[in-house]
Amino acid sequence: MEKFKLSRLYDVKGDLSQRWYVYFFYKNPETNKNTRFKDNIPSRFKTAISRRQWANDHMSKINKRLLTGWNPFSFTEKRHTNIIQAMKFVLEFKETTLRKRSFYTYRYQVHSFEKWLFKMKYQHLTVGEFNSMHAQQFMDYSKVILKLSNRTYNYRRMHMRCFFSFLMKRDWILSNPFMCIEKLPIEEPEITCFTVDELIRVQDKLPEEDFELYAVACLIFYCFLRPAEIVRMRIRNFNFYNNTIVVAGTISKNRKHETVQIPDALVPVLRLLPFEGSQDRYAFSKDLMPGTVEIAPTRIAGRWRAWADKHAINKNIYSLKHTGVGMAIEAGINLRDLQLQLRHSSLDMTQVYVDKFRRHPSEKLSRSFPNLSALSANKRQYARFSPAEEIRNSGLS
Repeated sequence: MEKFKLSRLYDVKGDLSQRWYVYFFYKNPETNKNTRFKDNIPSRFKTAISRRQWANDHMSKINKRLLTGWNPFSFTEKRHTNIIQAMKFVLEFKETTLRKRSFYTYRYQVHSFEKWLFKMKYQHLTVGEFNSMHAQQFMDYSKVILKLSNRTYNYRRMHMRCFFSFLMKRDWILSNPFMCIEKLPIEEPEITCFTVDELIRVQDKLPEEDFELYAVACLIFYCFLRPAEIVRMRIRNFNFYNNTIVVAGTISKNRKHETVQIPDALVPVLRLLPFEGSQDRYAFSKDLMPGTVEIAPTRIAGRWRAWADKHAINKNIYSLKHTGVGMAIEAGINLRDLQLQLRHSSLDMTQVYVDKFRRHPSEKLSRSFPNLSALSANKRQYARFSPAEEIRNSGLS
């Protein structure tokens, strides 16, 4: 006798006023009788087409699991786990795989979620009982009550989807309740660059007043490094034989092992840093000096803010990266070389970055564009668009 029957849709003969659901049967290993398992189609789906589409997707996932040996009775035990305990399990696992800063972000999101559960008196829900309706309530609360920006809202949505996908892959739940939460629109972030006057102030004042911070600023400007990467770098990552910096996978944001070039203008700056001694020390530790302790990137931001405020510069230090990229583009640096220095995975990514700096028409376009005033010189003293009737009368049509 077969162990299971594949999932099917119960649509109440198309009656949209009734609850539709997906169900399947699996033989109970203790009683040897078939047991029905069902999942209600979320109430937000109001039309027959949307309900059937959700059902088809859901049945496909269930059937794939059944055909690959999944046992829903072992799953049943996990889905009865308290929702808060399930989140703690996620965090315990993530702590072993994430960097500290990423783990702190995850922990904050879980803490915020747990506070909401208690506020709504949902703390006794099991992870199996928590559904898409609850997920939407939490996200609505985040936006309306906590007044999260659209960007922060989308980050929270991403993290919550990640948590529940983790549980889904381990057969704690059948579906991810956050999968149907839609992203909110966000404006394209503005690229902020330093003015020439601000760059002159950085160049003239910062080396004398805070040379270590100046070296960090130069690494951002010339090598396009992130502050979080800089504080993780060790002295051994700097190679002055071929003037390169190794950005190891343990350092970089994308966890890839890559190399960037040290431009000639940056070499004398880095040569003045006290890199003698153990090569295993962090290049920028406490007080931005070589040491054995990894500092938080916020130390760079705080030190920069104190100096920049004193010199009437309201931009953050990472804007030096955008400034460096913009100046490299204006200098005509090869796009492929720029891609490698930016550590982009493709030229398309670099082209998108480049396009953001080209807000004005090229000189060639400006010189070559047709001159309307020449076409209508016999009709009017100043160049302007003509009404259709006058164009026809002029013989130009």
